[in-house]
Amino acid sequence: MPAFGDDTEVTIFMDYAYKPFSFRENGKSKGMYVDVLRTAFSRMQGFNVNMIPVPWDKGKKMMESGEGFGLAPAFFHGHDWPYLYPYSLPFYTETIIAVCGEKVLDHPKPNWPKDYIGLTIGNVTGFDGWGGEEFRSLVKQKKISYEEAKGSRANIRKLAAGRIDCIMMEDKAFDYLFRQLKQTGNYNEKKNIRLKKGAIIGTDPVYIGYSKTAMEMGKYPFQFEFMQAFDSEIYKMIKSDEINKIMDAFKE
Repeated sequence: MPAFGDDTEVTIFMDYAYKPFSFRENGKSKGMYVDVLRTAFSRMQGFNVNMIPVPWDKGKKMMESGEGFGLAPAFFHGHDWPYLYPYSLPFYTETIIAVCGEKVLDHPKPNWPKDYIGLTIGNVTGFDGWGGEEFRSLVKQKKISYEEAKGSRANIRKLAAGRIDCIMMEDKAFDYLFRQLKQTGNYNEKKNIRLKKGAIIGTDPVYIGYSKTAMEMGKYPFQFEFMQAFDSEIYKMIKSDEINKIMDAFKE
């Protein structure tokens, strides 16, 4: 531990390619989640926290080897990534929705995925956990067509051009990116298909995941003090709805 009066230096590794939530810009971490975490970290007395952007797979390997202390934004993987445990309080809950061309939703389609049989659904490459087991089964049976694109913006453009019927996206991320596309002239309601939100596909709380490997090695003696301090600040931010306000105010 540091000498009295010195702050403990802590590094949290952040996904560098998850816009608009967590990404790298000019070598630094940026994004909605980064702003939320920075606010919480700034209120934690005795800690100086740095957020370092890394490729997601590299971050996972660092947690597995014990090279790093914490990784964010992480979904819960205690059941299949034994090295990433425990987790912080969730600092946000992502809501995955179907966004479709307006005509596709002429008749409401609230039931995912059965109401979407016969359609072509787009998703971001690598987000293979989205949709659920029943959806994946329907794709394998070729009852639903499935396409992937590199990035959410590309998927929105495909949808707006009428090349696919629906896409899977996080609700707040869609609002943010769609607003950007309209502001930059990359979406025009007179030329492009009108878009509409459909069924809720699922929800996923988001956490800081800590390296069980590192903890068992005793590598970070500050671990419990840090975890309690962070959870305490996040709890207060949740209760005051400050997290949503920070995320809504984010500008890239």
